[in-house]
Amino acid sequence: MSPAVARLPVEVDVAVPVRDFRVRHLLALEPGQVIESQWSSGEDTPLAAGDVQLAWTEFEVVDTQMAVRVTRLV
Repeated sequence: MSPAVARLPVEVDVAVPVRDFRVRHLLALEPGQVIESQWSSGEDTPLAAGDVQLAWTEFEVVDTQMAVRVTRLV
């Protein structure tokens, strides 16, 4: 892979299904509030670029930031 191609920006997504969650719920979130999802807490979540899955990840809190750690590549 050429160095120019290796530096191209790519948007990646980590999505967790949350039933009936709307923008109004997002806007009403308060610090420390917990949202129930349909994803089991011990399961890794897929990381994708468009329709292509690249890796499996897990969520982690670092200081006051939410982070995603890559656990394995696809």
